[in-house]
Amino acid sequence: MLNQRSLDKRTREVQELEYRHVVTSFLQFRGKVLLLRRSGKVGTYRSRWAAVSGYLGENEEPLQRARIEIHEEVGLTSEQLDFVRSGEVLRAFDEQTNVVWIVHPFLFEVNERKDRLDWEHSEIKWVEPRELARYETVPKLRETYDRVRWDLRDPSPSLSSALERIEDIAQNRVHGASILGRSSIELIREVAVVSDASSPDELFRDIFLVTMKLRTAQPGMATIRNVSGKLLHRIDQQRISLAQVEEFRGRLVALAEDALAEAEAAAEDAARNSVAVLPSEGWLLTHSYSSVLRRAVGLGIKAGRKFRAYVTESYPGLEGRALAKDLLSLGVSVKLIADSAVASVMPNVDAVLVGADSVLADGCVINKVGTKQIATLAKENQVSFYAACETAKFSTADFLGEPLEVSEIFDVTSSDYVSKIITEVGPVDPKEVKHHVRRMLREFYA
Repeated sequence: MLNQRSLDKRTREVQELEYRHVVTSFLQFRGKVLLLRRSGKVGTYRSRWAAVSGYLGENEEPLQRARIEIHEEVGLTSEQLDFVRSGEVLRAFDEQTNVVWIVHPFLFEVNERKDRLDWEHSEIKWVEPRELARYETVPKLRETYDRVRWDLRDPSPSLSSALERIEDIAQNRVHGASILGRSSIELIREVAVVSDASSPDELFRDIFLVTMKLRTAQPGMATIRNVSGKLLHRIDQQRISLAQVEEFRGRLVALAEDALAEAEAAAEDAARNSVAVLPSEGWLLTHSYSSVLRRAVGLGIKAGRKFRAYVTESYPGLEGRALAKDLLSLGVSVKLIADSAVASVMPNVDAVLVGADSVLADGCVINKVGTKQIATLAKENQVSFYAACETAKFSTADFLGEPLEVSEIFDVTSSDYVSKIITEVGPVDPKEVKHHVRRMLREFYA
């Protein structure tokens, strides 16, 4: 496990990002939400609309800071407020300023409306929640509000099956990240069908709940977070314009079908592009199981490549045995070896190709334990080391500076040992991963 201190240091060095903690408090009065227009005197986001917000000091308690900001900005005391709930921390990347805002959201009910402004703001409005989309706001304000808008502790009974499937995904140790990513899309589609929501907002609430839970199901697999975040972004755009729940429901199913087709096409294209790094003849070495790699080998054999393959057993799950069986069925001459035998066979190897569960912002590859040792030996023997995966496996969470946990059955291979990452858009230099993540975040629901 990489601790937060080492992770922050690495992201600062590689990406030169700033990470700023803030509190954002939404005040409600008779169903309406308070918006404040930032004045020309503030340092950031002038003339944009925001909730009550302020910087969080080091070691400062977020809720206490939230109450202080409310008193300073709108003149309300704790006696005039009822604390409703806090929400999951949100990380919002501002591409223009290179800042990641780490937002601690809170919701308060106001007992007494008090329209007072301080120097930080020039205008005040109370709006219906659905009207938030009409305003030019600070980054991700609506997404921040969604974190506290609903009480998600008691989900609808109609979601019981979906929640059970999330647990199945969390416990799944058989399938890889690509397959589980597509399972996540299918699950969101299922929720759109089975939810008993009676309005677009309620249906979005159910989709939002399931997506947030999916993100923590397999934290080491970036694909689940990325494909669900991209799909939720598209769904969010639709809820702005659609007023009828059944029309919204149908649109969600269509969006999920499109996302599923995109995910499948990306995996196919990554496999197709990986054929170029397979040896024309000689020996390929691979480790663990990758559906993209398996497809690449099949395409390579059809294209006339005549290589043989060393396949590690891949302890402790022994996924290599399944891969060896599949490669044999494709017509590849396979030698199944113990993980400990890699050093002895590496001098005979012409190329190493593995899959990836995630790729970090600096190009480091998270894959089955043993991958790091293989990459090290490959470099010592001047053998090219490639990882094949879709760009959906590039970690947005790592880029945003979230604490990173790596299970004991995975390890992290330094980008210094990775020749190229082969994706659906072609070979990617490890140093270029962060640029792809920046683009991904433009269409990502935080």
